[in-house]
Amino acid sequence: MINFLLDSVMNWWNELPNIRKISFVIWSILYAFIPLDGQELSSDFLKHFRYRELGPTRQGGRVVSFAVSQHDPFIYFVGAGPGGLWKTVNNGNTFESIFDNEETSGIGHVAIAPSDQNIVWVGTGESNLRNSTQYGNGVYKSTDGGKTWSNKGLQKTHHIGKVIIHPENPNVVYVAAQGQYYTDNEERGVYKTTNSGNSWKKVLSIKHGKIHVGVTDLVMDPRDPNVLYATSYQRIRRPWGFSGAGPKSGIYKTVDGGKNWKKLSGGLPSGLLGKIGLAIFPRNPDILYAIIEDANSPEMSYEERWIEIQNGKPSLKPTVGNIVYRTDDAGLSWRQASEGNVGGRPNYYGQIIVDPNDDKVIYVLSEKVDISRDSGKTWKRAFEYGGDNHVLWINPKDSRHMLLGYDYGFARSYDSGKNWIHFDNISMAQLYAISIDMDFPYNVYGGMQDFGTWKGPSTKKGRFPIRFEDWEHVRGGDGFYSQVDPTNNRWLYCESQFGELARNDQKTGERKPIRYRGNKDLRFNWSAPILISPHNPKLIYHGANVLLKSSNMGEKWEEISPDLTKNDSSKNGGRESRRYCTITTISESHIQSGVIWVGTDDGNIQLTVDGGKNWKLLNGKIPNNPEYWVSRIIASIHDAGTAYITFTGRHRTDFKPYIFKTSNYGENWKSIAANLPDEPINVIREDHKNPKLLFVGTDRTIHVSIDGGLSWHEMKNNLPTIPVHDLVIHPRENDLVVGTHGRGFYITDITPLQEINKDLLNQDVHLFKIMPKVQWIMPSQKAVADQNFEGENEPYGPVIYYYLKKEISNTIELSVYDGQNLINVLKGTAKKGMNSIMWGMTKRGKERSPEEISDWDKEVATGEIEPFYDYYDTNEHFGSPEEEVGITGLSLRTRVAWEPGMKGREYEYQRVQPGTYKIVLNVNGKKFEQEAIIMQDYWYNQ
Repeated sequence: MINFLLDSVMNWWNELPNIRKISFVIWSILYAFIPLDGQELSSDFLKHFRYRELGPTRQGGRVVSFAVSQHDPFIYFVGAGPGGLWKTVNNGNTFESIFDNEETSGIGHVAIAPSDQNIVWVGTGESNLRNSTQYGNGVYKSTDGGKTWSNKGLQKTHHIGKVIIHPENPNVVYVAAQGQYYTDNEERGVYKTTNSGNSWKKVLSIKHGKIHVGVTDLVMDPRDPNVLYATSYQRIRRPWGFSGAGPKSGIYKTVDGGKNWKKLSGGLPSGLLGKIGLAIFPRNPDILYAIIEDANSPEMSYEERWIEIQNGKPSLKPTVGNIVYRTDDAGLSWRQASEGNVGGRPNYYGQIIVDPNDDKVIYVLSEKVDISRDSGKTWKRAFEYGGDNHVLWINPKDSRHMLLGYDYGFARSYDSGKNWIHFDNISMAQLYAISIDMDFPYNVYGGMQDFGTWKGPSTKKGRFPIRFEDWEHVRGGDGFYSQVDPTNNRWLYCESQFGELARNDQKTGERKPIRYRGNKDLRFNWSAPILISPHNPKLIYHGANVLLKSSNMGEKWEEISPDLTKNDSSKNGGRESRRYCTITTISESHIQSGVIWVGTDDGNIQLTVDGGKNWKLLNGKIPNNPEYWVSRIIASIHDAGTAYITFTGRHRTDFKPYIFKTSNYGENWKSIAANLPDEPINVIREDHKNPKLLFVGTDRTIHVSIDGGLSWHEMKNNLPTIPVHDLVIHPRENDLVVGTHGRGFYITDITPLQEINKDLLNQDVHLFKIMPKVQWIMPSQKAVADQNFEGENEPYGPVIYYYLKKEISNTIELSVYDGQNLINVLKGTAKKGMNSIMWGMTKRGKERSPEEISDWDKEVATGEIEPFYDYYDTNEHFGSPEEEVGITGLSLRTRVAWEPGMKGREYEYQRVQPGTYKIVLNVNGKKFEQEAIIMQDYWYNQ
């Protein structure tokens, strides 16, 4: 059992009437898991597990690129760093995600062919380089405006800064390739194709000794497509540091379409340079601006500073900074335009934009947006809107019209940035870690990139969808781990960057900082894990480079371990998001108190079986141990000595899956990666009912195993290609909650998977257990705009799952009984594999005569959806009630909710009362039965 996790369910159990308790006892007994054996899952079975998209939307993700039609500015594409590609044809009233099924969601740059607006190119892999940057797999091309895509090569470039298309010949394309993020590779530089991507030639190759140098920016002279300017960027990141400058960073020019290149120098800085951004003035292309990261230090020699950069250490002395330069003669000579540093971290920003209608007006993007109206001499804040800004598009026909992309989405302005409209209708939140509570319905919590921690409903009562107004901000900063006391939802623990931990009282609204301050030398990871003990909800663990423990909800802390990392002094001195030699994951056994597993970013696996008194390093016991970043370690819910660990090699450009299991407290380990594809693993979860049911989230999607890791099966279905950073299984609802880094929350019901075994898959027919369903009472709703995003609720009635080994030609009927009385008949599908149908908690009344059925009724009577009822808490909805009900002592209205596509309108319908019903599946004369429990909403208005 899951100890007090199940105790939390008992808090409301004791308040239920006895008849409901009897129903739940029966249900619980029936729901005991069935042992599994090695078996294969067919796609016909798995494809039925559909994910509900929750959002949120106002809390968006990093937007890095816009491609706007030259002929119609209402048509444009939006590239979200890790969140895929979106398109609007109505100036943002609606957006369509158009890159869901490609092999990557990482977007670097998007471009529309000037000569054919249906031709669109996408360079994949973000060019804004930070710890959560998503890599790509080359360039993609569409010839139908984004409806379909084909990969056109350059898969090993990984991060693409720019795609430039010839203005007259769309077969000619240039690509600025940065190359791999964490390791050197030769696929860096400028590539050119003259046959629409069928073949490529590297036309600019830069090396420093044996090290290859990438290209991050590329602009074309609009008068002459043979004239291009490129900026090289000598950089490499390591898990513990970032080397972001070098002697080979610079500006290059070609006048013959890339055959020959010349490094520009007249008036430009030399020495150790970092990222460089370019802007060309379209009305006079002889005018260009460059923002150059001058990494030289006036207080250090070249050699001293170069050694410092190569070691990836933060500079101890001041550097020159980001300086703006201008040329008026197409790069022959440059002058320094700004007197001092402009903008912020170049590796994350480094963008400069010139107003297409005024060469004296330039913008620099960083944490804020700065503007100069005198060619760079003086600077001021352009506007206060945005935050961590990455892309600014200015309409060449009207400079007042702008699009701005930033860390939490993007916005539109029609008055040069005085006022902005943030787009709330796209779900692209970048979640790092997620959690759930035990409310009815339960809530989900997620820590987001640069947008704090948010709380939202897993579903809403009634038929209204989940809106962004339903989400609550519970902590600021960059959001990471959160944990809710499973015995009392009042207490929420959430953490922002580098271990800034707080305890929220969700009843009073108080937020109290509780981070341990007793040792200033501790190192906390960018995402420092927290854990509530499964044996005592007042006992909290927090990971630094040592393990911290509080027995009183964070009021006091103690260090219960030595340094559990490798503590390499050459690597542990990083700053910002590059702190290293830290704990990244913690798990305590649900079976045996004090058995605690810890994983670190430098590859250590540590175990204590006595609550921290003694620790054992397990690295040497893991076969072929890569000792990479430990992305997750989880103790089994079913066995005290069993645990699972996953390593991610993305910080070493190793994309193989690493996943190991032990069943004897770490003495022996075996790989259970089996047939998993080459996708770095971010998280693993073990089901709470079925110990052989495992899920992993990778940099691309979700995979499932029903045999304890002997074999794996992709479970992507309608989930977009997206990094899955966290997974949680709700212990009461049997929902798999998915936290993606770029597309927010998703949920799918895994109830049937918990029941799968070899014998079941060999049966001709199987009717699965049916989860109890609450007849929710819908509270009053606020009016919202049609443009608002609609997060999907759970099905409003119990979902009935059944398995068919083969497709059946006969009609499938499911009969609903109240005792011995037949009250409804449902028509089901008869496809091979998994099938399902929802019962709308209704019973048939009298049959309607043909005269009583309208023409509109007849049109929709062939649909697949069963009628259902909404229950309202006021007498002001939809006119007169069809019936009065008394639930929770209130007089409520009910309304049968007809929608296009509903069937069965030849009957009158009434809602059923809470109780236990029998579902009978009839297939080829054989009957299969299960119970369906309908519960009252005892949690109304709580």
